[in-house]
Amino acid sequence: MLEIKNLQKNFGRFSIRNLNLTVENNDYFILLGASGSGKSVLLEMIAGISNPDSGQIILNGKEITRTNIDKRRTGLLFQTPAIFPHLSVRQNIAYPLHNRSRSWISGRIGELAIQMNIQHLLDQKPAVLSGGELQRVALARTLASEPEILLLDEPLSAVDTNLKSDLRKLLRELNQNGLPMLHVTHDFEEAISLATAMAVIENGQINQSGNPETILANPGSSFAAGFAGERNYYPAVIRNNTALLENRKDPAQTAEIRLNDAFSDGPANILIRSRHVVVSIEEPQLSTTNNFHGIIHEITPSREGFEICIRADIEIFARITRDSARKMNLAPGMYVWACFKASSVDVIRGL
Repeated sequence: MLEIKNLQKNFGRFSIRNLNLTVENNDYFILLGASGSGKSVLLEMIAGISNPDSGQIILNGKEITRTNIDKRRTGLLFQTPAIFPHLSVRQNIAYPLHNRSRSWISGRIGELAIQMNIQHLLDQKPAVLSGGELQRVALARTLASEPEILLLDEPLSAVDTNLKSDLRKLLRELNQNGLPMLHVTHDFEEAISLATAMAVIENGQINQSGNPETILANPGSSFAAGFAGERNYYPAVIRNNTALLENRKDPAQTAEIRLNDAFSDGPANILIRSRHVVVSIEEPQLSTTNNFHGIIHEITPSREGFEICIRADIEIFARITRDSARKMNLAPGMYVWACFKASSVDVIRGL
């Protein structure tokens, strides 16, 4: 188990502040965060590349906050495989293996090569390998040091799409065989297919943690909402069962969204799932309660058809089918209505 307690690191314009995190022994833990949020810095402190100003890092009951890198039993895999170009695949894997007999080292290299499916590449140099093969070599070398936890910093982002599935399967199997993982990624499918636990880091702090289903259903930040493919996420103030948002057209005014249930007054986050937004070219005669008139700013192809960005009192996104877009002859610059029911508005608090 990995425990991070009150970790702090000041970089001047950015800092890690009172960060707490627990990765259980059976966790495949996914850490989400925008660029510059502190994800990679956290992994580097756990691995010992840099030291925190204060706080504790505890691995399986042993504090390793100031322990030398080679004594930590952590394995760090980077986005770009850190492979020695002048060494063969066999020599790269053997690099962490010391004070063992030649036969033992040879046997261990063979085991890892078979596990990574690179046994046919052992005598090759890195220059002739693909990105996926290089990442397998890097993973084999990391596993050779017998880490107690694997730290993964966007490890699949440089891998061809057709190879990602195989590598995800490999990482999942390693976790299921008892190796805990702390994995940073921006890839939605990657996170959903691998995560057993998840957290969101923002401005150097963990602002939400739990199981993936809860975080993606009730995102506590615009980043987490966007990660799940939802862009209609707004900070608001609730008064008299109405959410008051910043008005894009007139900052001196507010945009109002009617709510279905009774909520106590005060600050909240508002989420409207884009699949619940109806687009109409005529003033709606609908029971949608919330109707915004605005201009189409952008139309972007999506899996379901199109994502429409409409700039009204608020900027709101809708997903519609290709057939609906064709029938309405939608195009940027057109004025349309964006409509949604009060029951489609999620109010998110206290995460």
